[in-house]
Parts: sequence; C-alpha cells; structure tokens
Amino acid sequence: MPEKSIRDMNALEQKHNSLSAKTFHAVLLITVILGLTAIVFGFSLYYTAIRSQYTNKAADLSKTISSLLDADEIGSYTDRVMGVFESLPEEKRANPESAEYNVRFGGIEDAKYRRIQLFLQKVLSSNGASSIYIGVADPEATHFVYVFGTNRFSTYRHPGYWTPIDSETKSAFEKLQTLSPLESMIPVIIDRSEAGEYMCTGTETLYGSDGSPIGNIVVKISVSEAARLGRRFLWQYCLILLAAALILDFFMVRHLKRKVVKPINDLAGAAAEYVADKRSGLGSDCHFDHLSIRTGDEIENLALVMTGMEQDLNDYIENLTAATAERERIGTELALATRIQADMLPSVYPAFPDRPEFDIYATMTPAKEVGGDFYDYYLIDEDHLGLVMADVSGKGVPAALFMMVSKILLKTAAMAGLSPREILERVNEQICANNREEMFVTVWMGILEISTGRITAASAGHEYPVLMQPGGRFELVRDRHGFVLGGMSGMKYREYELQLDPGAKLFVYTDGVPEATDAQGGLFGTERMLGALNRIPGGTPEEILRMVSRHVKAFSGEAPQFDDLTMLCLHYIGPASQKEANTVKELTVEAIVENIAPVTAFVDEQLEALNCPFKAKTQIDVAIDELFSNISYYAYRPDTGPATVRVEVQKDPMAVIITFIDHGVPYDPLAREDPDVTLSAEERAVGGLGIFLVKKTMDDIRYEYRDGQNILTIVKHI
Repeated sequence: MPEKSIRDMNALEQKHNSLSAKTFHAVLLITVILGLTAIVFGFSLYYTAIRSQYTNKAADLSKTISSLLDADEIGSYTDRVMGVFESLPEEKRANPESAEYNVRFGGIEDAKYRRIQLFLQKVLSSNGASSIYIGVADPEATHFVYVFGTNRFSTYRHPGYWTPIDSETKSAFEKLQTLSPLESMIPVIIDRSEAGEYMCTGTETLYGSDGSPIGNIVVKISVSEAARLGRRFLWQYCLILLAAALILDFFMVRHLKRKVVKPINDLAGAAAEYVADKRSGLGSDCHFDHLSIRTGDEIENLALVMTGMEQDLNDYIENLTAATAERERIGTELALATRIQADMLPSVYPAFPDRPEFDIYATMTPAKEVGGDFYDYYLIDEDHLGLVMADVSGKGVPAALFMMVSKILLKTAAMAGLSPREILERVNEQICANNREEMFVTVWMGILEISTGRITAASAGHEYPVLMQPGGRFELVRDRHGFVLGGMSGMKYREYELQLDPGAKLFVYTDGVPEATDAQGGLFGTERMLGALNRIPGGTPEEILRMVSRHVKAFSGEAPQFDDLTMLCLHYIGPASQKEANTVKELTVEAIVENIAPVTAFVDEQLEALNCPFKAKTQIDVAIDELFSNISYYAYRPDTGPATVRVEVQKDPMAVIITFIDHGVPYDPLAREDPDVTLSAEERAVGGLGIFLVKKTMDDIRYEYRDGQNILTIVKHI
C-alpha cells in the first residue's frame, strides 16, 4: 500500500498507482511466469529430442560399422597391435606420440589396413561424425590402444597409439567382459571434450567368430551445432513470448479502462461534482443518474446504489435543514427562557444595600438550559425578610414553568402577611387544584424578624438547613419535614423557630449539592458539604457559596451535572445598634523577616485598644512571629512578595481574628502531622513545633487557598 493518499500524489505517482497500471503489472507478471514455465518446458522437450536424435545416430552408426567390417580381419590387426604393445616395456611405451614408439608398429599398416582405414574415413565424412576409431583395452584395463582411427580433419591415430583409461571407463570395460554379445553395447553418452566441444559418443563391441570380444568401435558426433541451434531457439522463443505478453497486456488494459476504470472515474467525478454543488448551494440532483453506466456487473450496481443514495441524501439534507432550523428556533426560545428564569430570580448584589442588619447571596446553576430549582428573598415589611429555597420535580422547560408558578404563589401568599405554615398550606391547595401533570415542589420557607434575628420556618419535604452561630461551626438543623407541595391536598405543615445571634450564618440549598456525583457514581454527601462550609466560616456569603461550588466541581470532575445546583446564604449582622460591633483593619508589607516587628506592632496597637490581657497578647505575638516568618522564608522563595495581615475585632463574643494573606506557592501548614511532644528533642523530627504551638494557644486556626492566595486565619478569644 502507498504511504500517501491519492490526493497527496502528483500526476506521475497517480498514474503509477492507477488501477490500469496495477492491472498491467499483474498481467505482465503472470505472463512472465507462464512464459518462463513454457520456456523451461519447451527447452526440455527440445533438449530431449536432440539428445535422442544424436544418441540414436551415434549408436546406429557404430552398429552399422560393426556389421560392415570383417570381425576376424579386424581381430588379426588387433592381435598384431596388442602383440607389439605388450612386448614393449613400460618405459618404451610411455610416450605414444614419439617416433621411436611409432616405428615399432610400422609393419602393421599394409594395403588391407589402409583399405579399412579409408572405409572408416568415408563413413565418417558421409555421416557427419567427428571421429571413428577401433581399439582395445590392455589386459590391465589401464590403456586403450588404438588399432584404426580417423577424424573430420582426415587425420587418424596410428596403430598402437593409446590413451589412459579412467576408473569409470575401466569399470565399464570390466563389466563388458561379462556380457553376452547381445548385451555388450556401452550406453551412448554426451560429454564435453578438452577443446570445449560437446560430443555424443556411441560404442559397439566387435566379436570374433568364436564369440570372444576382439575390440570396440567408437563413434563420436559433435553436438555443438545442436547446442547453438538450441540457444537460438531459446532466444526466439523468449522474444515471441515477450511480444505476446505486451500485446496481451495492451488489450487487457484497454479493456479494463473501458469496462472498469472509466465507469469508476465517472462515479468519482460525479461524487466530486455533487459535493461541490452542495457546498455552493446548487440544488441539482441528477449527478449519478445521467452517467448511464450499463456494464451489467457490480459497477453498474454501484452506480444504481449511488443514484439512490443521492436522492436519499437530498431528502435527508432537506429534512436536516428543517430540523436544524427548528432546533435553532427551540434553542433561541430556550435561551430566552433561561434569561427570563434568571430575571425571575433576584441576582443584584448587594441585595439590600440600605439594610446593614444582614447580608445575603444566592446562586442557581441549572443542569439543563432551564432548571426547576429556585430561590427567593424579599422584604415583606420593614422588619421581616422572606426566604425561600425550592426544588421542583423534573428538569427542563416543564419544571421551569412549574417553578415560576410556584414562586409567584409563594411570594403572593407571603406578601399577604401569612406565616410560613399558612403559606405552604395555601400554596399546596392552589397547586393541587389544577395539577394534571402531578408535578410537585419541595420548599423551605422562612421569615426572618430582622430586629430580633428570629426565623420562623416550615419545610415541605426540603433539605435540612445549615446554621452557624457566632464563633461556632456550620451544623445541620434537623427540622421536621412536611409533605411536598402539590403531592396531596389538605396537608398540614408545622412551623419552628431558629434564633440567629448577631454574626450567625444560615445556609439553605437543594439536593443538587449533596447528591452531586463523581465519575464513579459516588455522592458528594452532606459531610463534604459541611466540610466545605467550615473551610471559611468567617467568609462573606458570596465567598462561602463559591467555596462550596468549587468543592462540588472538584469532586464531580468530568462527570456531567445531573441536577440543578442552588444555594443561599444569609449572614445576620444584627440591628443597626450593633452594626459597628466588628471592626477590620489591615496592613500590607513585603514578606521579609525584617517586617515581623512592624507587623507585630500593628497588631499590638489593636490589642491595646481592647485592653487585651498580657497573656493573650504574648500568645498572639508568638503566633505572629511563627506565621509571618514562615511566609517570609517559604512563600516566594527565592524571591519576595507582598503579605497582608488583617485584624478583625469581634465584640460579641469578644475575639480577635487575624488573617495572613500571601500570593506564594500553595501550602497548608495544618496538613502536617503534629510532632510527638512526648519524645525528647533528639528523638523528634525537625520542624512542625511552631505551628503546633500556635494550634495549642489559639482558639481556632484554619487555612484555605482561594483565588491564587494562601489565607491562614487565627482566632483568639479575649
């Protein structure tokens, strides 16, 4: 497979990887394989035929010579030659070509000998043989001694000339002595001569009248011409096959282009035109139908499928366009509904800037575009503040509509001067009178008497409120729940009272807070909610709600929000005569150890104005030294930065709240395990003793990291 897609290829690469090119290569490869197979098979047949022809010719010629010669006459010459040969000592016959050796056989070549020699020459010339000779092996079968011999150059081996016999030929001669005349022919062989010429050798044994072997006729025929013709045949055969392969490839590719490639390219072009037309907004719907592909195979079926697909796509796009327009209309209406719902909930802060007796803050984060949760607060009269936290069953637009109706009914009843119990009972009857969808709403309704801090409240199946009295911690108020509004007519509800001392805080919420889930389905829970609230009990209502929201989001992670998240926090400051009860002053300096003394003097100035006891003042000074030195050494290492010290004097109960704020690296000194003071100084681990001392001498110490700031607060009652 090519690494690039066809769109990334240039023209040459596209042509090389085209279907036509691949077909050409495949056909060429197949043709070459078949051609090579045919060449091997054909050449094998040719070689077999030539070999058979030449071996038969050599064998037949040796037999013919054997039949035309007088064996006894040849035998007499053989005996004479071998008589001379055997009479010579080994050193005398060592060189068969020497004149001294040849003269020994001079008396053998008489007229009859020359006549036989001439006969062999004529047979050689008329049959195209390379050489014919008659000879015999010596008794030891180590020398083959020529008796007669001639070759195509009209030369011959003189009587007595010999050639050595190799081991293979010797074995053949020894076997020959054991064969009968009918079995005595040595098989025809083809081998290569010393001159590099291929020879076909046929051998026939001559037998005397008594049946004994008297010599061997050897006929050699050159097959070099046959080899040359074979090579010529091979080249011609290869060229013919190559030409046939190219012609076959040409017609195959041409057929493929007409029957396969062109229809596919037409389909691809029609698809490209279809996409281009749709992008440009043209409405043509006959891109594939006009192609008229009639191949009668799968390509035609593909064209028909593409034609049907085009029509289906056009219908789908029309429906999708209509659905998109409808969805955009619904989205616009949902956005408008979201704004209307948001406008229905009080969202301007500070909510009552001219009422210093209390501070209030609320948020609502819907799980969908619009939600079913709602909160409300309003002045019923100059001394009464109505508080509502509610959760409608269901989500989305139906819940939002039901929420708006419920909110209006609750406020209308409250403004009529009814108590929380009476408000819930009246609204329940109003909802049940016309509630065919059987929806319901849980409600916590409270009315704060601003002058006294007393809240009269009632619950219609809602979550427990959370209360923090001054100097204390946030804790659940396990009130008695009534039945949900809209669930059943004729329901009665009970009221209860909460007393808020100046500085107290009230937190109400919907079940979306404790029932927030993480990716594994675990619940945030009430305990985590209380833990988040108690991280900054001294914070403003807005800071408290943001802290809870941050913890919920951190717990949920990537898990989707399944329920609306609605919270309200009320900080009761007290009547106007107490609004100056708490005073706050702060100092910002560079976080270096040299500024410990100015910071301590700044705090002592506030303590002296309160006539702070000496012991408490000393403990606070030690805490300042420990905490500010930690900030100086570690917050901005190796650089420095600002540090703010805020002093708040709380008069009921009397306490000093000192807050240290820096923008350094996040560090919670309270997370470190307290040192074991029961051990000796040598046994204890280094560090942690200063923070431990601060914990022991202060009445409260807490830490949070918020908005890029380390915030450490200590509280000391005086």
